[in-house]
Amino acid sequence: MSCIFCSEITDEQILVESKSFKIVFDIDPVQIGHLLIISKSHIMDIREINIPQFIELMDLEKSIIEILENHFSITSVSVIQNNGPIMDEGTHFHVHLIPRYIDDNFWDNQIVKEHKLSLQELKVKLNALAIKYKYFV
Repeated sequence: MSCIFCSEITDEQILVESKSFKIVFDIDPVQIGHLLIISKSHIMDIREINIPQFIELMDLEKSIIEILENHFSITSVSVIQNNGPIMDEGTHFHVHLIPRYIDDNFWDNQIVKEHKLSLQELKVKLNALAIKYKYFV
């Protein structure tokens, strides 16, 4: 299956673009104004983005959130990013920016099958990360 982000997005759909990313409206929006920041490179995971691209992505997210929150009557913005095989088939790395409202019931309809995860092991791994980067634990 070909990637819709690589082959099906038209110039007319692109609202704005940077060196590494393009911004479009989501074709199946959760909320009016739901945007996608899509990597121009066909990558599947944020770990494939280099540091300059990561900084560019964070700057785009920040700038778009400022526009949404400062110029529209929204409460906030949820930033959602999927990586790898969890993404919809036929897509690659992208970030969702979803306008939010206090009464939008965003989380009310989420039914998630819970899977076991060792929280103690996660704490150990995060502590090792803190030591590596000299974060305070």
